Amino acid sequence: MLNAWFYSHSIWAVAAAVCFVTAAIPLIGLYFFHKWIPWNVREEDTSMVGLSYALCGGIFAVVLAFVAVGVYEAMDKNTETAGAEANALGNLYNETAGLPADLGVVVRKHIDDYIDTVTKVEWPHQQKYEMADKNFEKGWAEVRQINTDIAVFEPKTKGEITINADMITLVNQLYSARRSRLLAAQAHLPDAVWQMLIVGLVLVSVFIYLFGPHDYKIHVATCGLTMISIGLIFTLIIALDYPFRGDLSVDDESFLGVQEVGHQTFEALEASEKAEKGAEAAKEPGATAEHGKPAEHPAAPAPAKKD
Repeated sequence: MLNAWFYSHSIWAVAAAVCFVTAAIPLIGLYFFHKWIPWNVREEDTSMVGLSYALCGGIFAVVLAFVAVGVYEAMDKNTETAGAEANALGNLYNETAGLPADLGVVVRKHIDDYIDTVTKVEWPHQQKYEMADKNFEKGWAEVRQINTDIAVFEPKTKGEITINADMITLVNQLYSARRSRLLAAQAHLPDAVWQMLIVGLVLVSVFIYLFGPHDYKIHVATCGLTMISIGLIFTLIIALDYPFRGDLSVDDESFLGVQEVGHQTFEALEASEKAEKGAEAAKEPGATAEHGKPAEHPAAPAPAKKD
């Protein structure tokens, strides 16, 4: 339920909520701790507390940085995974130029259908973390259809044999990249990591309580600013934890780019082929002159009669 709230709101709303909680609860604890143990008692041991806090805070900072860098690298890797799937589709699209014209049109249509399914059906499900198998069955069926189109094709020339082998390899790469994307969309930090981070946050709070500044307001400001800083890092980890979930996630621009470039390329190619066919037809004998009627030739003059 908490995860659903995090990923259904903007990153700024999440940051405000996380920073408020991470600062408010320790400040409430500081209020009661200040009432329980006066500042002058704590001041006597400030030097020893400072050494311990430096050790504990340093360890917690390293762990926090390690987790933040880990989720960032995971996001970057999953962006590459989505790009690999899009690249396989783009290469398949280009290879269809070497297929017979009718088959090329069919394969391109099935690739377009698959891209539409990924961007319009699967991506919204991933962003909402609706990872049930039924939400991705259509995409798998379309991948299998592309595979069938290529597998049943019987090449007749050396060029077609090469194209067919390349496309089979690309389909296998597409299968692999798709599996990797769907697995990555379900990956996230283990609960044990979050439990460790929360325990570390509590320990840092207690160490801050043990300091004995003369002014209580300074103590409140120090505690609050420290907790807000940690809360911002927590927000970053939350935002990047599920790489395909929420607003700050891997986007589908690579798929849309493949589709747009493919359409532009083959529309221009088809227009060029039609123009060439039209020019060849015009050069053929008996070419139609107007409205599809055969061109009329002037009749030969009748031979002159002999006297």
